[in-house]
Amino acid sequence: MIAELSAALAAIKETASLARVISEAKTDAEIKAATSEIQSKLIALQMDCFSLGDVVRLREEQITHLKAKIAEFEDFRSQTEGYVLEQLESGSFVYSKNELVSGREISVKLCPLCYSKNVKSILHSIPVAKSSHFHKSRCLLCENKFLMNKNPDYERPKSFGEIGRELNGERWLER
Repeated sequence: MIAELSAALAAIKETASLARVISEAKTDAEIKAATSEIQSKLIALQMDCFSLGDVVRLREEQITHLKAKIAEFEDFRSQTEGYVLEQLESGSFVYSKNELVSGREISVKLCPLCYSKNVKSILHSIPVAKSSHFHKSRCLLCENKFLMNKNPDYERPKSFGEIGRELNGERWLER
C-alpha cells in the first residue's frame, strides 16, 4: 500500500512540473509534447489510484473478517464463562459448570473436542444397563462418546459358573 501511495504522489509531482513546463512553453510543439506527457502521467496516476483502491478494499475485507472472528470468539467466551476442565471418575476430561435448571442445580458438561474448536456442545446421557460400570454420554455434534461417573446401580455380570448353577442347580458341579 505504501508503494502504491508513493507512486501516486510521485506522478502528481511530475504532473505539476509538466504543467509549469506548459505555461513556460513558447512553441506549439513544446506545448503538445508537454500536454502528451501530462496525459501519460495522469493515466499512470489513475492506474496507481485504482491499485491503491484495490489495496484499501482488500484491507477493509480483512478487517471485516477479523472483526467477525473476534466477535465469534467473544461470543463463545461469554457462552462458556464459568466452565472448568474436570476429570471424571472414569478418567475422561470434560468441561463442566453447575447451572440452575427448572429450580434445581445440575452439572452441565461440554464436549472437550468441540470446546477446543470454540463450539459449545452439551453432552447428553446414554441409557446404560446395570452391567455398565460407568454412565455414558455422547456429543450430538461430533458423535464422541464418553465414560462418565460410576453407575451406582452397577451389578457385576454373572460368571459362567454362576449362570450354570442357576440353570442346573448345584448338580452342575457334581458332573
